[in-house]
Amino acid sequence: MELWEKIKNNAIVGKVIEFYKKYTDSKPILEALESAKTIQKAISIILRVLSVLLWVVLFIFWILSWRFINHFNFFGGLGYLIWQLVYLYASVIVTKSFFLRMAAIVDQPESDYIITPIIAHVMIAIGEMVFIFLALMSVPAMLAVWFGGRSLFHGGSLLGYMLSSFSLVGGSNVFLAGIIVFVMFWIIGFLTLISFRLITEIALALVSIAKDASIIRTKTTTIARKK
Repeated sequence: MELWEKIKNNAIVGKVIEFYKKYTDSKPILEALESAKTIQKAISIILRVLSVLLWVVLFIFWILSWRFINHFNFFGGLGYLIWQLVYLYASVIVTKSFFLRMAAIVDQPESDYIITPIIAHVMIAIGEMVFIFLALMSVPAMLAVWFGGRSLFHGGSLLGYMLSSFSLVGGSNVFLAGIIVFVMFWIIGFLTLISFRLITEIALALVSIAKDASIIRTKTTTIARKK
């Protein structure tokens, strides 16, 4: 025991213990992890990086898609050129909108629920991104169909696969096919937008109900204990 007391009271040992406590203190780390702002900032950075990577993927796809222009005649190639130019513009717009939405995550108020509001925010941003992209691409898609004519129904183009599912068109009425594509882009975009918002609102409503139920349960338990 005396030896142990001498070791504990030794100046060098005391400094070692003090050094160990100072540089292995995990309390600040735990406090940072409990903070909503820390988690929000980390997730915001990750999602902003993903938005940049998404733009890179869309840009690579845009470059690779140029080879399909050889499948069309002059007017078809002109329509596809318009599609490609607007596609590049739409890619920049949607990825920038997603980037800005993800940056706004850090502005969310702190609450007991951290991840659920972020997921809701991301879901709404994805719905908006799809709607903006399809809305911007609706006109060039219609023009591509009109200019490309029946060549779009063959050759493995994306619009050809889409149009082949419509027995009403069948490759014989190009004008009607263009109108169908224009309307279809807007309908799909709008349905995607409201669907993602609906899913988000349902999730937030369930969280709100769970929170209210927890508060009621806590108050009931407290009252019962007082009795």
